Parts: sequence; structure tokens; C-alpha cells
Amino acid sequence: MQYENGTISPLKAFFQNKWVKAILIIDAIVVFVVAGILIWQATKVSTIIFNVAPIDATISVNGNTNYTNGQYSITPGTYEINISREGLEAKTLSVDIEPHYVVTVNMFLSGADNNFEFYKWKDNYGSYQELKSIASSENNITTDQDVSAESFISDFEQTMSIMNVLPIKGYVYADPSIHSATAGFAIRDGQSKEGCERTACLLVNYYGEDYEEAVIEKIKDAGYNPMDYQILYERYND
Repeated sequence: MQYENGTISPLKAFFQNKWVKAILIIDAIVVFVVAGILIWQATKVSTIIFNVAPIDATISVNGNTNYTNGQYSITPGTYEINISREGLEAKTLSVDIEPHYVVTVNMFLSGADNNFEFYKWKDNYGSYQELKSIASSENNITTDQDVSAESFISDFEQTMSIMNVLPIKGYVYADPSIHSATAGFAIRDGQSKEGCERTACLLVNYYGEDYEEAVIEKIKDAGYNPMDYQILYERYND
């Protein structure tokens, strides 16, 4: 604002000062630079997806354990991922994440010497399903290229499927709990399971003469080899 006597207002004079103008220009540049950096950083964000068995394993990313199975945003960089659970062998993996990448980590744990007994129990059924989805021979997509679960899954599925071909539902010692809810009426708690000498052991309710032969024929008709299983018969009682 300019007065009648030719002078200008102090505010206008302030903004016309060359040093003030320089400072304002610098401030504007800083604001634009900071905004640009924030936008650039935001556009660099990548995604990491965890598919891990067991489902309750501890997932650590550079020491941060606030991860579970699922999808997370993550900035590019190199990360050390550790998967662990009590009673199982831990695994560690180094992952390089580029900008805008989607990285999927498919890993599973087993016991010592690739022992998968953990996955046979009822309480761990969800973990078995996760193991099957990431480590089956059909998928073969484990990040660490571990294929040790393939034969276990194949054998275990065959043992489980035999439940559906017996004329009277039996008891699969390979997993005394997982299928008990769907195995039908005649399921037993397996008082004779001590007699099972191997994993693929069937405890079948015994109903009388010629029943054993009927069981064998039913298994053969379904395309399975009865010799692959140890079959124990136990007298059925209501």
C-alpha cells in the first residue's frame, strides 16, 4: 500500500526487502523439496506377504517380531527374516526388496531331521493346511526351496483318505485327532493304539466273521494297497 505522500506501508516495505524475498524463496524451495522427498518415498513403498507354517510361528524382520501371516507395506532394502517356534527348527532368510515390489515369503518349519509329527495333531490342523498350501508337490513355492515336506504330505494325505473307503470308519493312528469330528459313527479312542508299529496304522472296529476280508477288499477297490497299512481290528462295543 502506498500513501498519498509517496511512502509505502511498513508491511509492503518488509516484503520488498531483498533479504526477506531471498528467505521466502528459500523457504518455498525447501517446502517443495521436502514435499517431493515425501512423495518419492511414498511411491517407493513395497509389499511383503508372509505365508508361514506353523501359523503361530514367530516372524522376525530385522529383529521386529510384530508380524504374522498376512500382507504388510515395507520400504525397499535388505531384510533378515527369521521364522521360529518352540520345538521346531528355526529358519533364517535374507530378502532384497526393490521399490514397488511384491515379495511373498513362503516358509515352513519342521522338527529335527525333517520330522513333521507336529503337523499331525488336532491343535495344529490349521498349520498343516498352511504347510500343504505352500509346500505341496503341486505348488513347490517355498521361498527357501525346501522340498522336504512333499513326501510327508503325500503319505499323510493317503493315510487320511483311507478313512473314506472303509465300510465302517476306523481310526488312523497317523493322526488320532484331526479327522475324529468327521470320521463317522464308530470312531474309537484307540485303546489298542499301542500295537501300532508304524505311522500308517488303521484301528478298525471289528463286527464279526468275514469283516476283515471286507475291509481289505474295500481298500483294494478304492485303489489303495492294503500292504501299505498296518491294520488292527478291535471288537466294536456300543
